[in-house]
Amino acid sequence: MVAAERLWLREPSRVSDVRRRTARVLMAAVTIAVIAVAMFVGPSVTLGDQDHVAVVAAMRDGSDFYGLIGGIVPAGAFAGRLIPLPTLALVETTFGPLGLTMLLCGVLAGILLVAWERLDDVFADVHGRVIGIVMLMGGATAGALLVIAEPHAGWCALLAAWSLLLRRRERWIEAAAIACAAATIDPAAGVVALVMGGIAWHDGMRREAAGWLLAIAVAGATWATHRVALAGLALGAIGDGARVAPLDFIVAASLPGVAPWLAAAVLILAIAGWGIVRGDLAQRVIALAIAGPLVAQAPGMQSAATLSIVLLPVGLMFVAEGAALLIPAASNRRRITVTRVAR
Repeated sequence: MVAAERLWLREPSRVSDVRRRTARVLMAAVTIAVIAVAMFVGPSVTLGDQDHVAVVAAMRDGSDFYGLIGGIVPAGAFAGRLIPLPTLALVETTFGPLGLTMLLCGVLAGILLVAWERLDDVFADVHGRVIGIVMLMGGATAGALLVIAEPHAGWCALLAAWSLLLRRRERWIEAAAIACAAATIDPAAGVVALVMGGIAWHDGMRREAAGWLLAIAVAGATWATHRVALAGLALGAIGDGARVAPLDFIVAASLPGVAPWLAAAVLILAIAGWGIVRGDLAQRVIALAIAGPLVAQAPGMQSAATLSIVLLPVGLMFVAEGAALLIPAASNRRRITVTRVAR
């Protein structure tokens, strides 16, 4: 095995001292994953939730949320989607366009400010942290664009990133509260609290785990109330119709306008990049990046796939770090030194 100098990271990465065989296996696994995802991703899709836009416009004119839902869902609204909770529609109706824009700017600013402090635990110097913030701004931009196209998924992605960045051992209450707010917008965002609570329990932090469990309980109670209201309208939880595949959804949300196969390959590399980083933040980003798309396979839970898109671009920086460590390790050959002894 070989040791290499760190490029960006404050702490040694998970692949700092891997043996030749391990390095080759890891590189092959990433290559296969990139090729497989690029091959299986579908054609480019255009995201947009016009049904939500119509509901908000009608509510601003004085209509009742469930009264609207009872009329438009049987006519084909929210096809293949979870019939949304009224939370986001009420917020948009209350704040208005200007207030909602200011709220969005506030959330984006909060994410970047917390990230500047939080990424200090990851990067070895300020230069890496600056580049990390620039990469994060790309993810935040993708989240903001998703707010416009798919409001529920977009807000949940931004709040999920904010929650992950806020969470520390001594400061998790604010993170749990933000994750709970996201889950009351879209039940798919409950994956954030589930992942965070599971890791906290695994690490022996029972009090924190109980806090995340409380967030899940609040979100569950909100969803149960919503389901009772839908049952009163003789509606199910999901609108009838075809849905967008989770992989196509996350690809279109993460890199809009980019060829799907290329965007899918970049996403896999970003996940692999985060995978070599040690620390609490990286552990949670990876867990969410894996758990989200898995939960998104369930009907109506597509937005779970995009919960990590704000933070994933930072992982592309660590791909270079991993390559700088794995390539020499994979090509390293055992050297035999022969010494001649004169007698």
